[in-house]
Amino acid sequence: MTANGFLDHELVTRKVKVGNEYQVKTFPVVGGRLRIAHESNDRLEIETEILRLDTDLVVVKASVETGKGRFAGTGTASAQRDARLADSLVELAETRAVARALRFGGIGVEYTGAEEVSHVATAEPEREQTSNKEPVKVLQGDNGNSKPATKPNGNGAGSITQAQCRALYALTKRANYSDEDIASLLSPMNAAIFQDLSRESASQLITYLQTEVAA
Repeated sequence: MTANGFLDHELVTRKVKVGNEYQVKTFPVVGGRLRIAHESNDRLEIETEILRLDTDLVVVKASVETGKGRFAGTGTASAQRDARLADSLVELAETRAVARALRFGGIGVEYTGAEEVSHVATAEPEREQTSNKEPVKVLQGDNGNSKPATKPNGNGAGSITQAQCRALYALTKRANYSDEDIASLLSPMNAAIFQDLSRESASQLITYLQTEVAA
């Protein structure tokens, strides 16, 4: 654990271009802030509200109430700035809003969230980090044209949505995940394919993959 309370795996480093040179900076993922918030507060309340929902722009407001009081943060995501994550703009905007609200509440105040700078993480020096991964293959449940097949038992209230499923396929392909990589992600969630996930698990996995793609 680092001095600021984040675990090592909750911090990512990226080479960000400052002026004419690249500098290595550290950013915590939103999961780290959430863990600290839950461990530090007997009562934690988080609410989100979509303020704007367009095809190419999403604005979300998050309100976080901890023992210190209530704090609000706004997150945005756009197809232009976040082209690589265009299939999951709602999730990205919400994640950014929650991260900012938690930061305003005193959790990792010195850090910009990893999700907030995902749009600048495509610098050339970073591409070599994922170049050794095998290209992702068509998975069970993918009908071959990048559109996920419908889950046999339907999509109940707690099941993954089609939008989430499309986002997961897009994110794993952008990250060049192999079948083995994806299986290792799904196994702890007792899922064999994306369509087996619950809506909550899918949301958590999308957040994780967004950070992976941006790193």
